Amino acid sequence: MSAAAPGWASHTIADGVRADGSAPAFEVLVRRVPRVTATGARPSAAVARGAVVPVAAASVAVPSGAVDDSDSQRLSESNAPQNPRNHAAKRARSLAPMGSPELRPCDRAADEPVAGAVSVAATGSAQAPAVAPQIAFGDLPSVRAMGTGRAGLVVGFDTEFTTTGGVRVIDSYQFSVPDPLDSSLMVQVAILPELGSGNRVSLLTALWEVVRAAKLWESPLVPDEVGPRGVARSAFWSDDYAERVEKLAKLRVPIVLACHYGAADLTAFRIDGRARDLDHLTRLTSAAGGLVTLLPFRMQRGDRNHWWWQSLSVSVRDTMAHAPAGKQRLADLGDACGVPKIDVPGTWISRMTEYREHHLDEFLEYGMNDADIVVEYLARVWDDGVVPPITLSGGAAAALVASGSEYLGVGSAKDFRRLFAGLKPEEVEGFEVVVEDDKLSFYAQRGREPIDGAADQFMTSCARGYHGGLNSCPAPGYYPVPTVDIDAQNAYPTAMASVLDVDWEAGAIDEVFHERWLTQDDVPTPDSPVVAFVSFTFPRTVAFPTLPIIADGTLIYPSTSEGVAGTWVCGPELWLALRLGAEVFCQIGYAGRVLKTADGEPSRVLRHGVRQLIDDRNTAKRVFGKGSIEEGTLKTGVNSVYGKTAQDVAEQHSWDARLQEYGDVGGSAITSPYHAAFTTSFVRAQLHAALNQITELGGNVYSVTTDGFITDVLAHEVEVLDLYGLADMLRDARLALTGDPSIWEPKHAQDDLVNFTTRGNVSQDLGGVCAHNGLKAPKGIVPDSAEDREYLLRAVVTRDGRVPNGYTRFPSFQELSRRDDRRDFIPSRIDRSVSLDYDLKRSPVMASMTAELVPLPDGTEHEMATFGTEPWPTVDDALRARGIAREMAKTGCLRTVAEWHEWHLRFAYGKGRRIVTPQRAVLMSLVIAHRQGVIEIPWLANRDRTVAEKLTWLGQWGLGTVSRGDWDNARRPERASQMLPLDMLAPYLDRMRAMAPGDHPTDVHRLPY
Repeated sequence: MSAAAPGWASHTIADGVRADGSAPAFEVLVRRVPRVTATGARPSAAVARGAVVPVAAASVAVPSGAVDDSDSQRLSESNAPQNPRNHAAKRARSLAPMGSPELRPCDRAADEPVAGAVSVAATGSAQAPAVAPQIAFGDLPSVRAMGTGRAGLVVGFDTEFTTTGGVRVIDSYQFSVPDPLDSSLMVQVAILPELGSGNRVSLLTALWEVVRAAKLWESPLVPDEVGPRGVARSAFWSDDYAERVEKLAKLRVPIVLACHYGAADLTAFRIDGRARDLDHLTRLTSAAGGLVTLLPFRMQRGDRNHWWWQSLSVSVRDTMAHAPAGKQRLADLGDACGVPKIDVPGTWISRMTEYREHHLDEFLEYGMNDADIVVEYLARVWDDGVVPPITLSGGAAAALVASGSEYLGVGSAKDFRRLFAGLKPEEVEGFEVVVEDDKLSFYAQRGREPIDGAADQFMTSCARGYHGGLNSCPAPGYYPVPTVDIDAQNAYPTAMASVLDVDWEAGAIDEVFHERWLTQDDVPTPDSPVVAFVSFTFPRTVAFPTLPIIADGTLIYPSTSEGVAGTWVCGPELWLALRLGAEVFCQIGYAGRVLKTADGEPSRVLRHGVRQLIDDRNTAKRVFGKGSIEEGTLKTGVNSVYGKTAQDVAEQHSWDARLQEYGDVGGSAITSPYHAAFTTSFVRAQLHAALNQITELGGNVYSVTTDGFITDVLAHEVEVLDLYGLADMLRDARLALTGDPSIWEPKHAQDDLVNFTTRGNVSQDLGGVCAHNGLKAPKGIVPDSAEDREYLLRAVVTRDGRVPNGYTRFPSFQELSRRDDRRDFIPSRIDRSVSLDYDLKRSPVMASMTAELVPLPDGTEHEMATFGTEPWPTVDDALRARGIAREMAKTGCLRTVAEWHEWHLRFAYGKGRRIVTPQRAVLMSLVIAHRQGVIEIPWLANRDRTVAEKLTWLGQWGLGTVSRGDWDNARRPERASQMLPLDMLAPYLDRMRAMAPGDHPTDVHRLPY
């Protein structure tokens, strides 16, 4: 080996076959170094000083006979490439320029480089905790449940690459794995293609080099039959193909391949595309910002004589899916685990090929550092040599199952789901299951079904009543007055802790409401488990109506439901609407039966589970320190529980790389439409109650975003609001979770506010709000800095149309893993422009509009229309207003008073709602009403009829035709706002309901139009 890289043992391998039959060469560098954290065994004195332990060349010698690629599911007997010759102490050389880690979007941040980050070899160790903690992180109940507890061989992985002229060239592959027999040592393996060659190594070849270099076959996790050359044919061979495949699969080396932002690294391997080769990208799933495997995949191949076989079982983990919120850069993870990320000095970061060529030693230290961080970070969080959960949020769901099972007194996840969510394993035979097109994807994808018809009806209604967060801009404009951004403390955990459990086994539905007005007695408390399809009218004095209608891809809160049939809503918002004096008519609704504990108290599984996570987070904060990775992990876990209860409730689609098609995501271990819908309803009700009371008391609300709002009322004044009676319940939940009854906390304060649209506001005060509403700041601008604020402010107040705002886009997982026309991880530039206009979720009060001059730091002033808003009378008004604004945005914008007056003229004197084909509107309204469970048409409810037969029957009524897509989409929540009022449907609805299931309409049944 050249003196340019001392301490490394080197040999050369060949992998893949060129068109001329030759095999590309790769240099493999191997060394053992002391681990720089306190995770592994204590190193010796020599190791602690930074000495490296070279690997003898003989220990990694290539066995006689090259290896032959074969699919993980097959033992191929195809011809293999010829045996390559080793070239010891020889470096690969080339002249190609190399790219930089800036191509990884997760590491492209505006923050300054980590100060003092240096080579591991230069220092020998990093700062370790001065005092060992009194309790292991893994011993905390939540963490024990979140983790897998399974031993594993965790291999950290990273790449360096060049992208020039639309082509990516891989310059190095780096792997780090703890020595299986001495955990104080890290085995580092670097695989170097010839510089600029474009050659790529296969995943199996690379991983087997790691197996041999680290002697992973000596691990207790690997069967005794496995050695450096793999498994002898005699150990497993059988004339029966299936039998020998399974035998070899058991003689595997189990590897957990861990990386950071796998989209960049896992796409760097050679994939030939031959039928017998495993395409590992098709075994991956995109989750939580990273690429992972849900189940391990096999990789197997034999040498050219088929006497020795290499067998791997590979699980993939991505630290992007294990990093606490806001701490997802690799530098953050390195700081957390005591392995500071190394930075490249000077301008070398843009000339990394030259850096490798002229400074190979430093180049290797830089590259290996990233792989080391991945291993040490996962060891810090989940313990050394332990298989991490697939994602941090998935681990949080597992913790909830564990604590919830204990709370409910059951011993299995299956029994927990039965009591918590009303689900059981699907019975394929001997049971009348729900017809396929009526199943909810969250349970159908997991082979589950409701325990009975009542459970099915109740959870389906809750899924329809599930809506997103409350986001609005009630007061666009410029306000040079003191304001404060107030957040609901732990809004979603608090809401979860307020939700009662339903007694699914005793019959989920306790009472049915049908075609009658609702009263406060029907929804006596905010936690009443009521879900209903309602129409409504709020008093004109109510500034913020509480019942949402999905329209135009968002939530609109009109004063009345006039013009639409109604909307699905849940108990907390229904309760608040009735408290505010709304008249609410229920077409169909259900009151759930409350589950009781052994002592007769209402059951709250989520309160118990979230409290356990919070208790463990507090312990972690005390033992490991505030802001520690342990505390951050549990904080993220707490906040992840809600998302897992809501997973696929609003049906989501993701790319299935193995099937090469988009499919339903499927539910999590704790998905429950009831708990998810009521949690979000609680949060929206809390915010709406505060907004209305603040307005009643003469205060102003300028913006509301998911779990907080900006107001001119002081935080302590907000804290004492009773929220019409809701505050007591929320304080009780806060006490149960944290011991602190306060429910609000100030977040930002500012003396000036430019409020331009939902999720769009900025103050020039450092520490004030700065929300871009999707406008991306130029590279190099530090978020929330004075420069960032000026950039956003200038864009808002000087615009005369859409704001040009191009950005760099990286390929999607679908583009990276599709078999046809697959893309490499190469960025592309997207040209776009962004509208910063007010989104008109509420109606502008034109009489209140004034022209305010907004000052910029350069002394110039620019006009911005400033005005109050009120709820739209109807959804149709909102849709028409938003449509006019969209048309105006094509050639201008809505910034000045004059521009808003032009909009108002078009709105005031424009046309109303136009139905081009009234028959089609009636037909689709009938289909939507039936599919949404608002009405039932017996012919369509008949499970003996196929969907095709139902569509044919609908087409016989003379109203038009319904496609399969129309039928499937009719149950989507947003379709409810397209449903005509039921009294307009009555003539046809009555005739359809009266028709026997076997009959078909004739001219006698059809109405003339």
